[in-house]
Amino acid sequence: MGHVRDRMEADLILAGLSASTRASYIDCARRFVKYWWRSPDQLGERQVRDFLLHLAKERKVAVGTYLVYLGALKFLYGVTLRRPEVVAGIPWPRMRRRRPDVLTRNEVMRVIDAASSRFWFAFFTAAYGAGLRRMEVAALRAQDIDSKAGLIRVTQGKGGKTREVMLDPILLGTLRSHWRIHHLPGPWLFPARARHGWADHPVNLGQASAAFRKAVIAAGIGRHVTLHGLRHAFATHLLEDGVDLYTLQQLLGHDRLETTTRYTLVRTDRIRGTPSPLSKLRSST
Repeated sequence: MGHVRDRMEADLILAGLSASTRASYIDCARRFVKYWWRSPDQLGERQVRDFLLHLAKERKVAVGTYLVYLGALKFLYGVTLRRPEVVAGIPWPRMRRRRPDVLTRNEVMRVIDAASSRFWFAFFTAAYGAGLRRMEVAALRAQDIDSKAGLIRVTQGKGGKTREVMLDPILLGTLRSHWRIHHLPGPWLFPARARHGWADHPVNLGQASAAFRKAVIAAGIGRHVTLHGLRHAFATHLLEDGVDLYTLQQLLGHDRLETTTRYTLVRTDRIRGTPSPLSKLRSST
């Protein structure tokens, strides 16, 4: 889909979408074309529907993955090919948000301490200590750490947005030790390995997730928790400590406060601290 790909790439840039979103959309469109082995110019609503049904019923992709494919195809036909009628009748699915399985503070400490290397120890500490997504940790550069102001400048946030988060003194010490121990050449704090030293690009995100899974197993955590769980724990633990929702929204980089409020559903400190009427029932007899 050579010429279509180039046009779609240009349209995505003009739409102001981030590099990661552009790459995802282009890849989804490429897979759609490969599925039919025909140019998207020659395909219509029936082929789009059949492909999406294949993803949902046969491949059973996650809802989030399905939404990326749907967004890519709606953009391809609605914007690049200027055939919005092809995708106009295809609905967005209702998303059922899963309740995040939040690690306790003790579990977070156990997982971080169970990291397979000092490199991943620092990576996981940054993810929890600043509430960063894995891609945001991987993209950290030395210049993003402002020790005098006590801030981390997140310049590669979701959607290309930037924000500032707190720089905990313990995290600062961990990052400084990490820099010295690994003799990092800069600018990346978490670069990929090269044959002779370090590469000039961030570590692979899949490797980060795999290292976290190993740490979870080594820590004896029996349930399924992903690397993103450290961000969930960061948010929930701050709420339990009394941080207000607006501040938490800024720290997490959420566009809408509604996205942040879901963390109020998983905090358990108030639940634990609420006495059951059973004790009063027994004491009244």
